[in-house]
Amino acid sequence: MLALVVLVAGGVMLSGAPQAPKSVDPNPPSVSASDPAASPAPDQPDVAAMAPRILSMPRIGISAPIGVSTVPGGVLTPPNDVKTVGIWRDGAALAADQGTTLLAGHVNMIGQGNGALFNLALMRPGDIIHTSDDAGRTTVWRVTRVVERPKADGVEESVLDGPTGPRRLAVVTCGGELTYDNGVGDYADNIYLYADAVA
Repeated sequence: MLALVVLVAGGVMLSGAPQAPKSVDPNPPSVSASDPAASPAPDQPDVAAMAPRILSMPRIGISAPIGVSTVPGGVLTPPNDVKTVGIWRDGAALAADQGTTLLAGHVNMIGQGNGALFNLALMRPGDIIHTSDDAGRTTVWRVTRVVERPKADGVEESVLDGPTGPRRLAVVTCGGELTYDNGVGDYADNIYLYADAVA
């Protein structure tokens, strides 16, 4: 199994070429601050009409394309476009019958605004998620838990279970306090969402 040193699922880049200004909220919701009874989940999308490679989370109003997360130097890195989430290629494929499918996305980024997973911490156990594979076949998932974990404690190893074991979905982004090092912002925590396939 690939050992990932740090799971980087979002951050704020404050250096590089100037980009068109977009509003970035540096304070994504936290798991502990969100109210489980705040609002009912909205109506579910027509899953028969989903395009290929889409992540749909109706509670937080997300329908995001699924690209590829790369692992340069042992660090899981989502696609550069904050509106796209990435699948970890060493995990279970979207169409798999077993194993853990790991999706990661940026919480936000200067020049792009808030990412697709900005409100991930607002998801609740029991919420429904949909993913579609390369052929547009849809898998329905039910959220089992959402947790916030300090990056200093390392990666929650179960997200790296890969293509064997029980069928489940793991979705990861950044959260917690935003800190800066040499002009580059990074969040102190990761938000982990887990969901089981609905039979």
